[in-house]
Amino acid sequence: MRKNRTKAKPLKTNKNTILLIVENSEASFYNQYFKQELKEKYNIDIKCETSGSSNKCNILNFRKMTNRINEAIEEDKYKFVFLMLDLKTNCRSLNINHTCLVKLKNEYEKEYKINQKSKFYLFVVCNEIESWFLTIKQNTDNVNDNHKEILKKLLAVQSEQQIVQNMIKNLKSKKFNLDFNKNISFKYFIEKLILVAR
Repeated sequence: MRKNRTKAKPLKTNKNTILLIVENSEASFYNQYFKQELKEKYNIDIKCETSGSSNKCNILNFRKMTNRINEAIEEDKYKFVFLMLDLKTNCRSLNINHTCLVKLKNEYEKEYKINQKSKFYLFVVCNEIESWFLTIKQNTDNVNDNHKEILKKLLAVQSEQQIVQNMIKNLKSKKFNLDFNKNISFKYFIEKLILVAR
C-alpha cells in the first residue's frame, strides 16, 4: 500500500527582507502599521523584532546585540539589518544626554563588532519615535521637545503604549497621515530604506 506523503514546504527566505531591531515599546508600530505601509508605498519588505525580551532592552548590551545582528545576517540571511534607537533612548545606562545624532551614532557603532558591516546600519531617530508621530501635525526636528508629552495631550492618553495604539488605529483609518518631510531623521530613514531595498 502506498503511503500518503505531504509535499515538503519550501523554506522561507529573508534574502529580500530588511530586519529592523527596535526598542521594545516601538515594535508594534512597525509590525502593525509601518510594515504594510512600506510594502504598499515603496515595495519594501521589512520584519521587525524587539531589542530584548521580558521588557528588557539589549541595545547597550553590545555583545548580545552583536551576536544577534551577525546571526540575522549570516544565518537568517536578511538583506540588511537596521538597529534603531532614539536619541533619547531608554536603553541608556550611562548618564549621557546626547543632542547630536552623529555623535551618538559614532559612540555606539564602534561597539558592535559586525562581520559583514556593509549589511548593518545603526540608525538614530531624532529624537524619539514619537517625533515621527507628531508629523501628523507639525515639524518635529527640535531635539529639546518632549514629543511624548505633546502627543499625550494631543491624543488625550496617559501612557506611551496608548500613544502607539492610538496612532496605529488612526493611521490605519486614514484619520492621520505621517509626513516624513517634517522630520529629518524620518525622511532619511525612508530614503535609506529605499536605497538598500533596491
